[in-house]
Order: sequence, then structure tokens, then C-alpha cells
Amino acid sequence: MALTPEAFLAFYPQFSSFAQGVVLPEYLRQANARFSDFGSDADEARRLYTAHKLTLYSASCLPEGVTTPTKSQIASAGKGSMQEIASKKVGDVSISYATSTSTSGANSTGLNDLNQTVYGLQLLSLLRLYGFARYIP
Repeated sequence: MALTPEAFLAFYPQFSSFAQGVVLPEYLRQANARFSDFGSDADEARRLYTAHKLTLYSASCLPEGVTTPTKSQIASAGKGSMQEIASKKVGDVSISYATSTSTSGANSTGLNDLNQTVYGLQLLSLLRLYGFARYIP
């Protein structure tokens, strides 16, 4: 059975601002098609995929209050600030970020951006439970 917007929003109410638009139904359509053979994990995979995509979509939106964007605002809207942390240090505070956006295992699924959100990381963990590579177009 397909995941509905109501069921998704009951689980993730923080995405309720997408309830009236076309973005949520489109990502749910994709999730329902891509995770139809995940058995008892299908709804979880669909929820995580949709939340992941909505989070990435939110990161690409224009700043609030911008109604007539300039070219630079349009160009900067798609640049997310999410980066994978490669290493960190507590004493004398040090942090470094991964230079690649690919995650081991994500390339084989066709979902190279999974490491950019907590939902994507959870979905990647779920994919790894299956113990074999899956291609999710």
C-alpha cells in the first residue's frame, strides 16, 4: 500500500508546511515507486526518502521574504550548507569536512546525496541491512 501525505505528516509533522503544495506529493510518488519491494521496511524507507528529499528541497529555497529574487539569490539558493564531517577534535576545537559528497555504499544505490541529511543517513543504514546492492533510480 502506498504511503499517503496524511500518513507521512502524522509521522513527520515538521513537514506540514508542504501539505498544500506539489512537492510533497511528488516526493511521495517517487518514494512509493522506488521502495515498493522493501517488504515490512517499505513504509520506513518511503518516509525516510521523502523526509530526506524535503530537507534537501528546503535547503535550496530562497531566503524568507524574497519575492523577486536577483540572479545571485537564485544561484545561492541551491547551495546547501550541509557538509559531511570527516574529522573533529574537542581540545583546541578543530573540525574538517569531507571534500566529496559521495558516501560509501550510496553510489551503488543511485542516491549519492544520502549523507547530507539525518534522514538520508538512516535510509542508508536501512539499505545496508539488506546486505546487497540495490539500485534505486
